[in-house]
This record gives sequence, structure tokens and C-alpha cells, in this order.
Amino acid sequence: MKKTLFYTFLSVFIVTAIVTVLGIAGALEIKEEYLSKLFYALIVESIAPIITLFTKTDFFSDEKPSETSATRNRKSIVFLPKEVFKRSGDPHTCSITVYNQETDEENEFTVEPKRANGYLNAYIDYINEDQLIKVRVHNSKNEVWESQYFSPNIAKAEMELI
Repeated sequence: MKKTLFYTFLSVFIVTAIVTVLGIAGALEIKEEYLSKLFYALIVESIAPIITLFTKTDFFSDEKPSETSATRNRKSIVFLPKEVFKRSGDPHTCSITVYNQETDEENEFTVEPKRANGYLNAYIDYINEDQLIKVRVHNSKNEVWESQYFSPNIAKAEMELI
């Protein structure tokens, strides 16, 4: 819908610009009263996007963007098999180990898994492409499932009961 609106405004601007320029150059015969209105419409169509851009931009903010924000993103991991992690009253806990291949460091943290489409899911912030992830899921019956290390680009963790 936004693309349609954008291309509609762009088309109107291009047609207005072409007709106005041809009218000013004398290639099209347009009455003077309509030509002046076309010229003003072209000016308004040219200035409005610039004003909108300037009002939405914070030029005087003291905050600097985080250096790592461009390289970090949020990843969702889906736990398999679906049959094992059925929707029930049995709560699951999840620990995630992140291994950084560049620094050879491991960090472990816990996340609360959420249910989506019958699967358990976890969302992990700030994962880089050079890191590997290992997932461990526990239930109240002391059953533990664990995955091998895998890339954050793979959204599904194949879990094995250990």
C-alpha cells in the first residue's frame, strides 16, 4: 500500500513537472492563469518532501549511534522436535551459550522461551555472524535437550535428549 501511494505521488510529480516545463518553454500552449498555478504546484511538490525530511531528522541530537548496532540484530530460534515441546502446563527453561569464533570466548545466559505455532521459540539480541549458538532446554521433570553449536542464520535448533 505504501509503495502504491509513493509511486502515485511520484507519477503526479513527474507529469506536473513535464507539463509545466513544456508550458514554460512554449512547447505546449497553456493559458497563463493555468501555467502559473502549475508552476506553484510544482514548487510545492518539490519543497514538501524536503520539509518533511527535515522535520523528521534530528540534526542536533547529542546521542551517537552505537558502533555495533549496525552489526547486531535480533534472532529467533525455534526448538525441535515439535512433538516433545507440546503446549502444556510444563514450564521450560532455556540456557543459550554463545561462542565467539574470533575471540574464542563463550558466554552463557538464560532466556524465557515463548510458544509460537506449537513450537518453543527464543529471541536472542545482539548476535553477530561470527558467533555460534548452542541451546539447552530443561523441563520440570529434569529432562534436558541440547543442540550442537550452529550459526545464527539457521533458525531451527535440532534438539536431542541428553
